[in-house]
Amino acid sequence: MTTVFQRRALAVFLAIFAALISGQAGAQAPEFVDLVKPFLKADANTEWDAVETLPGVKWAPLPPKELSDCLPTGDCYARQGMGAVGGRNMVVIAAGARTFVNSLYLRNAGAALGEPAVLESLTKSGLAVELARCPIRPGSGSTNWYWVKGAGLSPGVLSIQSSCAGKPCEGFVVTRSDTLPALKPDQLANYSGQCAAGAQRAPVSTEKPHALLAQTLVALVPPANGPALYDWATLARLPAGITWNGTTPKPMDLKLLKNDPNPVGLTGSLNHAGRTFSAMASGTPTQVKNVYIDEGGLHPKGEHLLGVVYEKGLAVQLVRCGPIYTESTNNWYRLTGNKTRPVMIQQSIGYDGSQVHDAYALRLDGSLPPRDTRDRDPGVNGCQ
Repeated sequence: MTTVFQRRALAVFLAIFAALISGQAGAQAPEFVDLVKPFLKADANTEWDAVETLPGVKWAPLPPKELSDCLPTGDCYARQGMGAVGGRNMVVIAAGARTFVNSLYLRNAGAALGEPAVLESLTKSGLAVELARCPIRPGSGSTNWYWVKGAGLSPGVLSIQSSCAGKPCEGFVVTRSDTLPALKPDQLANYSGQCAAGAQRAPVSTEKPHALLAQTLVALVPPANGPALYDWATLARLPAGITWNGTTPKPMDLKLLKNDPNPVGLTGSLNHAGRTFSAMASGTPTQVKNVYIDEGGLHPKGEHLLGVVYEKGLAVQLVRCGPIYTESTNNWYRLTGNKTRPVMIQQSIGYDGSQVHDAYALRLDGSLPPRDTRDRDPGVNGCQ
């Protein structure tokens, strides 16, 4: 939902660029495909000034603006423009990282081009377009995502939005990527990746990513009736959802990266409802002592993962807070349960505007690492 300020800013922006566009009135306006093909070209220049070669679009001056919140595609910088595309004036935004462009956002405030017509124009131009993510049922979602492929093109994703808060609208996002952008947690149950004709459209997930990650962490806690520490083969068999790169640990120097003196480790990965994480375990050649899980991107703040861990039957007790930082918190908790051995877990949360990044360190032997002189005890200097 836009604020009055945002609407006024947009109106001013449109007025400025309308004058720029008016000079092109006699020129042939490009079609939608005329933007997609050069943008996804495999050898395309991805620097910020390169978007100026896209037909029919006038751009605000460089440099791009840093966004207060990154976009769903992971883009954190943007440059605004306006263009006449398919006979409609559209607001166009190039988005990406500090040094390169990754996505194009187009918003059509006039008569709709129509999703069928856009897809037809792409296929007629020789592109392969495949529906990759779709609403579970009519009305449950407002966007379709498509894989876009073609000779000489980088892998691309096209999303087409046809409803804004229940009202007709039209928006397009073209992204250089071979993966779909992450959905917001409250969207997961409304969309499916099974979109072929006649397919049963199962939701991407009926649970939110942080709840699934909590299940992973609980599954890693050793049971009370088993050995205090796993061997490496047992770790690989745990129902934690982690894909480990083998079952034999390899020599690793983790002292600098994790302040971890263990001599060997194993790497892996996991994906929970489109949110990706790297995993790493460390220990001796025969025993696993620590497991680390690190998020691969950002997500909206406000999740309470440790609350879900508590709901799964483990008591959560704060035992140490890390140094006071404005951009992150690094706290240690003791997890105990009637059926599990006590373990220690560090929750590290890095803040980036209204988004955060999670990382976890699970010490299976129940010990704490050596204390930093800046660490705080519960109840001291805001440790709570």
